[in-house]
Order: sequence, then C-alpha cells, then structure tokens
Amino acid sequence: MAESKDIKHSNEILVVGAGPSGLILCYELLRRQVPVRIVEKRSGPSHTSRAFTVHARTMEMFDHMGVSYRLKEVGLECPGNIYHFPGIPTEQCPKNDYRGLPTRYPFYYKISQNDFEQVLRNHLLATHGITPEYQTELVGLSNPAETETNGRVTATIQLPDGRSETISYPWVVGADGSKSFVRNAAKIDFPGHHLVSMAMMDVTLTNITIDDNWLHYFFTKDLFMNVVRMPGKDLWRIYMCEPTGEYVFQEDKRKAFQQVADQLGIGFQVNEPLWATSWEVRNNIAARYRANRLLPCGDASHVHSVAGGQGMNGCMQDAFNLGWKLAAVFKGDASPDILDTYEQERRPISQQISAGAAATHKIVMGFGIELPDRFAFTQVPNWEENTVFLVSGLSHNYTDVVTPLLPLVIQDNPVPGPKPGSRAPDALLVPSPQRHVYDIFRRPQFTLLVVPDMSPERKPAQMALAAHARDVISSRFPRHVNVFLISDRREEEFDFDHQSVDEVGEFRERYGIERDGEGEGRLVLVRPDLYIGLTCNLPLWEGVVEYLAGWFVEVK
Repeated sequence: MAESKDIKHSNEILVVGAGPSGLILCYELLRRQVPVRIVEKRSGPSHTSRAFTVHARTMEMFDHMGVSYRLKEVGLECPGNIYHFPGIPTEQCPKNDYRGLPTRYPFYYKISQNDFEQVLRNHLLATHGITPEYQTELVGLSNPAETETNGRVTATIQLPDGRSETISYPWVVGADGSKSFVRNAAKIDFPGHHLVSMAMMDVTLTNITIDDNWLHYFFTKDLFMNVVRMPGKDLWRIYMCEPTGEYVFQEDKRKAFQQVADQLGIGFQVNEPLWATSWEVRNNIAARYRANRLLPCGDASHVHSVAGGQGMNGCMQDAFNLGWKLAAVFKGDASPDILDTYEQERRPISQQISAGAAATHKIVMGFGIELPDRFAFTQVPNWEENTVFLVSGLSHNYTDVVTPLLPLVIQDNPVPGPKPGSRAPDALLVPSPQRHVYDIFRRPQFTLLVVPDMSPERKPAQMALAAHARDVISSRFPRHVNVFLISDRREEEFDFDHQSVDEVGEFRERYGIERDGEGEGRLVLVRPDLYIGLTCNLPLWEGVVEYLAGWFVEVK
C-alpha cells in the first residue's frame, strides 16, 4: 500500500483498549523490549466494574508477571459457590469448593474490576513507564492485503483535543470489547445470540444471615440473584436476572432488587446502591482470531454468560498467549505463521469457557427448566470436580493442537507426567528459603528443565549429556530458552542461577519423573505462558532442538 507523505510511520504495536486484556498484552510485549502504544476512547479509568473474579490459573499468570502480591492486598479469597435450591437446607445445597485445587491459589479472588485494572495500570507504569492514552479513539483502519507479507496497518486516531493523526503500524491488536472497531474493520464475523438481560449493583446490605466468605446463587424457576461480599466496608455485589425485564430494567433499582430478594426469601435489606446498571448478556465467538496484521483479543473475540465468572480470566489468558508470540514475530525471531497458533489454541478454549458457562447458566438461570431437572445437573458424577477445574482454568489445555506438531521421535516415545499442551504444574522444591518451580519460569522465555538420573553409576554420563544439550540449545536459541538443572545436589556443570536442589520430591511426583536409577533422565520444556511444550527422556534432547526450530529462527 502506498503511503501519503502526511502519514507518520511508527514502529510500535498499537493496542486498542485499556481493559485487562490490553494491559496484559502491553506488559507481555514491553518486558520483551517491544514498543507499544495503548489507546482508549474512554475519558479515563473506569470507577465501576462488572467482573469480580480472578481464578487460580490467572493468579498463576500474575505470579509469573510479579504482580500477584498486589491482588492479594486488594482482593478477598473466596472458597467457592453455593447453589441455594429452594427448600434445601444450605448445608445440603450443591457447592463448587475450590479449596482442593492443586495450586498455590486454591480459591478465587473477589476483586472489583476497576481496582484490578488500577493494579495493572500501576504495574505497567512502575515497570515500563507506560500509561494508556485516554480520550484517544481509533476511528479509521486499513488492513494490508493478506498477500502483502511486509504490509503495514494505517490507523486514523482522534486525539483528546479533537485533532486526528494518521499513522502506520506494523501490527494492531483490538482489545476493544465486544463491539470491537478492530474486529469489524478486519471483517471478522462475530456470530452468537442473546442470552439474558441482567442488572447488577454495588451496595451495602443489612440483616445478612449468609456466610459472607462464599458466593451465593439464589434462584427459582424464573428468578435469579447472585450475592457476594466484596472488598470494602460492608460492600456487596449483587447480580439479578429474570426473563421478562420487569425487574432488570426497572428505573428504581433498589426497589427492584429488594422485590426479587424478597421473592427469593433471602431476607436482607437492600440499601441505596453505590452504583447500578443493566445490560444484555450475549454468547459470541469470533469466526477468526487473525486477519493478517489485525488481531482481536479478549472480549473482541469472545463473550459468554457471566455464570462462573470466567470471562475476564479467559480474556487475559488470550493476551498471555498472544504476547510472547507477537513479540517474537515483531523482533524477526519467528515467522508470522506462528500467530496462527493463537487462534488454534485460544479459540477452542473460548468454546470450552462458553460450554462451561452455559452449564452453570443452565442451573442458575435456566428459566423455564423445572428445578428438579436443574438440581439433577449438579448430581452428575464428578460434576463439582469438573466444574471447579474448568472454571479455575486449570483444566484448559492445548494438547490436541500441539501434539501433531511434536517431532516424531517425541511422539513415538511418550513419557509419564503432564502431556505437551497441558498446564505446567507448580511444585515446591526447597521449603526454606522457599523456592518453587514457578520461580524458575518467571522469565519471558521458554524454560528447559533438565532432570538427570543422579544414581552413582549413571551420574557422570547423564551430567555430561545434560551440559552438552544445554550448550547446543543455548547457542542455537540464545534469546528464547533458559536451560535449568534440577537435581538432588548442586552440580559444578551449571551455575548458581541455573540450578536448584529438589529437597521435597513434590516436583518429581507432579511431573511423573522416576526416582534415580529407574529412568533415563528427563527434559521438560515449558512455554512462556506456563504450558508444557514437550517432555522427553534426556537422550532425545535433539528433539527439543527440532521443536524449537518450529517456533523460532535459529542463530547460525
């Protein structure tokens, strides 16, 4: 595309939208030394929110980013959800209890989205000196033809003073919500359907008799209310839904919520809300996640029922998946073709989130379905365990996508433990001073864990092979792989920053690694987004080289 002389040229990646997805993406790009510009048409940071749950897998992501401690300070731990079926005592009601999850975050955080976004903005500013440009709106966009491999995107941006500027960018990411300008400009279909109309408020309540640690679902055949205690003095978040709109769109929101609460027999008094809103809940998934140099992300690519609180979490995980890939492409370290894996991996996850949200939605907002039938949904074998693992994000995986891409020598010689494409489990290595496996992963690179067989008769050969594999892999992919030794003692072949003693044994258990003298040593390659890339026996280390060559351009 020929550019006119008044079109400026920028080497930044343009991120449109300063919600959680846009902020996460900026952080992932910036910590890989990729310049970004983030614009937001809103007048300033939001002081209200709809989303309030941050689940375990997302907390693992924030631990990786170094911001989890702030969420702990501004959130409240929630052990799970209680489904209050009419006529059933609370202690006998179905529950989703997250306290048994195999993670350092066996719960979810209750946190207002506005507070949560402020944490992310502050973290972005503190670590990289970047802040969103508010009152700055993308109003025009031209996408280069799919055949123009070196094409650029020309964007027209309206500034706060009313002036506009036209700038060409190498890539544009639309984290600009369900009505995404970027997605529409890319001509990406967004098929879906209306689910329900919903209202919500933040409010103080009196005459509370429910346990304020848990999230509570109250419902009848044609009414629904979700009640949860939030951070802040006596502050509660209430969602309300019914099929007619009689209460949802009532002008006097306090009165409408009180009427529904009374009909549900909850027993509390609703005071004047701090704020309240109503909106249409939809289920939509984008037909594509990429149109050449335009990439929708987060709500721009999928929206779902609020049941289970997965939406914001799934959106941020989209950005976590996209960030390291887009950075590699931008820096010339990878082919743009790897961006196709963003859709291949994340679109099925959005479908899983949609299905999981729909399953919970059917129980609590399945208007017209008789209550005994809705109760029966909760009695299916393993219902609670499956729901908790899905909603927490711990069961999300890319195994179906990545397995065919593995070198044949790896596919033909599978090993026990987590499969390629599945979540990399955390594990305690050293109890004092504490060191976890996730501490090793806290780098913007792949991490190759080397676990030799340290039995006396095998140790010399195993350590020699481990050091040789490290040297070859590090020289061929110097910017993209951190090779790290885990063994029963410190070894001189690896320096202090690239090895750890395993004093607990939890790591070997969770990764299915045999005790010394029973195996051939193990390699575990973990991606920058905390998923297993591959796992194999140490003698097959050349398969790691072949695998990495599928992602990155090798240094010759």
